[in-house]
Amino acid sequence: MESDATQARPLRRKQLRRLHALWHRWTGRLRLSHEADRELRHYYIERFTAGRARETRELTESDADCAIEWLVRLVHRAETHLDQAAGTAGRHGYPERDRVPPNAAAWRALWGCAAGLGMNRTELEKFVQRHYSGVGLRGLDDVRTMADLNRILWGLKAMLRRRSGKKPSLRTHKLAA
Repeated sequence: MESDATQARPLRRKQLRRLHALWHRWTGRLRLSHEADRELRHYYIERFTAGRARETRELTESDADCAIEWLVRLVHRAETHLDQAAGTAGRHGYPERDRVPPNAAAWRALWGCAAGLGMNRTELEKFVQRHYSGVGLRGLDDVRTMADLNRILWGLKAMLRRRSGKKPSLRTHKLAA
């Protein structure tokens, strides 16, 4: 009896915000128009609720909870794949076919390693040109993929290890994507 009352509760505002946030994280890379995004979302809602709801605001509290769990799994699966592709891009034996653009965490790791070596932007640009011009990197502006950024980052990390005689700190090591 109580489950019927729970199912009949309307969607809460907090759930609506969470649904929309997760939806946009999942579909963000598709670059859909506003109308196409809305139609796709409504299609999934109708399918997910077996026709009981046609748009987000018609969901019940329990439907919304199920949809949120479903989206969390989808987002996690998609982001795990991207994280794996980003972290292995450029490594031997990991032929990443996805051209993953560099993410903010990887750039922070790069600048953290450069700072640890006492490099400013000009010195880092010279380092990139000197060591990686053979693969088409003549400066930071040529870094287009995670493979490019990882290549530079791994070189900087190796220099840090040689300088300190030990592995870089866990924080610097984990910042790489």
